[in-house]
Amino acid sequence: MGPLVSVVLPVYNREACVGRAIASVLGQTYRQLELLVVDDGSTDGTRRVLDGFGSRITVIAQPHAGVYPARNLGVRNARGELVAFIDSDDVWLPDKLERQLPLMQRGEVGLVFGDAVHLTAPESAAPRTGSTSFRVAPPRRGRVAGHFAWCNFVPTVTVLVRRRCLDDVGGFPETTDVSADYLTWFRIALRYELDYVDQTVAEYTVHPSGISYDLGRSIAARIGLFSDELSRTNDPAVRATLRRLLFHLALSMLLAAGRGRARSVAHPLRTAWRTAANVAGLEAAPWAAAFAVNQMLVRTRRLFS
Repeated sequence: MGPLVSVVLPVYNREACVGRAIASVLGQTYRQLELLVVDDGSTDGTRRVLDGFGSRITVIAQPHAGVYPARNLGVRNARGELVAFIDSDDVWLPDKLERQLPLMQRGEVGLVFGDAVHLTAPESAAPRTGSTSFRVAPPRRGRVAGHFAWCNFVPTVTVLVRRRCLDDVGGFPETTDVSADYLTWFRIALRYELDYVDQTVAEYTVHPSGISYDLGRSIAARIGLFSDELSRTNDPAVRATLRRLLFHLALSMLLAAGRGRARSVAHPLRTAWRTAANVAGLEAAPWAAAFAVNQMLVRTRRLFS
């Protein structure tokens, strides 16, 4: 018998799709799991859908507070030594946990992830992309905190993490409603090794009207989160990584503004300039050149994905 895996699923007004997400967890080939569904103050028929699963799931209700408080509440109620996450509109493939669990046998590994197919929401008129997380952001394994300076390569829907690792980093920041998982995975990577399954283990649904699709807002949230992290950090190596990460975010904000995808951000160009000026000195030119090369590679991968 393997370790108990606690699966945390936050939901807010998703009566049309949450049942599919729940079924994908309950249908896992690995059976030692508990599913904690955190109802984040839903006002539609979500609770009726949840009640239909009876004792197969544990429902925790809270007033509407957002996805990160909901995830943290789920983790606090988890009984398993391992924790996994799924959102209410996403789906796991049946053998997700079975494929990932062997990588947790080494104690040095704190978090395991995998690839995810990106699918456009069925109600959207946008074309279905069929791209995957790894094609856009190549994964890394081992002590890889420095690689987070380039992007967040850990799809949250695929994460399997030791509960003590989440405890060590204080769970998810609750100061923003987007991008806080990026900081959480970075904090864990500073302390533990990461590993991944080089296979698709989940389907991630992209909503063109959703919070995470608002690129400017997402970048602004990341700048705020990692700027605060830099102000609290004294370790020279960690500070160097955070400075590079923030410089890249500043350039990403410039690109988003130029493409018209930062309209929800007040003064995106000013935000980008101030961020870059605060973290880069003589390194600005070589960092910018390396960023440009990386962007070319990223866009080439997207073309052929």
